[in-house]
Amino acid sequence: MGRWALDLAFVWKALLTLGLVLLYYCFSIGITFYNKWLTKSFHFPLFMTMLHLAVIFLFSALSRALVQCSSHRARVVLSWTDYLRRVAPTALATALDVGLSNWSFLYITVSLYTMTKSSAVLFILIFSLIFKLEELRAALVLVVLLIAGGLFMFTYKSTQFNM
Repeated sequence: MGRWALDLAFVWKALLTLGLVLLYYCFSIGITFYNKWLTKSFHFPLFMTMLHLAVIFLFSALSRALVQCSSHRARVVLSWTDYLRRVAPTALATALDVGLSNWSFLYITVSLYTMTKSSAVLFILIFSLIFKLEELRAALVLVVLLIAGGLFMFTYKSTQFNM
C-alpha cells in the first residue's frame, strides 16, 4: 500500500511539473508574438516597456499591501543604500533586457530574437564559471551545449534580418 501511494504522489508531482512547464512555454511564446504584433502598430517599445514595468510595480505594491493586511506582519523595509547597491543594478539590467528586447522587434524576426535570447544560457554558464558560482563539469557544459545547439538548429534557416 505504501509503494502505491509513493508512486501516485510521484506521478502527480511529475504531471504538475509538466503542466507548469507547458503553461510557462505557452505564456512565453504568447508574449513574444504579442510584443512583435504590438511593436508593428505602436513604434515606442521603450515607452511600452516603461508602462509595463510601472503596472508591475503597482500590482506588486498592491499585493504586498494585501498580504501585509491579511497576515498582520510588518513588511521588510530596505534602506536606500541597500536599494542602490543591491536592487538597482538588477532592476536596471532587467529593464534594459526587456526594453531592448522589445525594441529589437522593430528590426529582426521572432526566430532570430528567439535564437539570440536562447544564447543567454551560454553566457550564464560562462559568467557562473568566471565568478566561481559553478564548478566546471563536463555534464554541465554538455547540457548547455546541447541546449544551445538544438536551439541553433531549430532556428538556423529562419533568421533573416535587414542590416
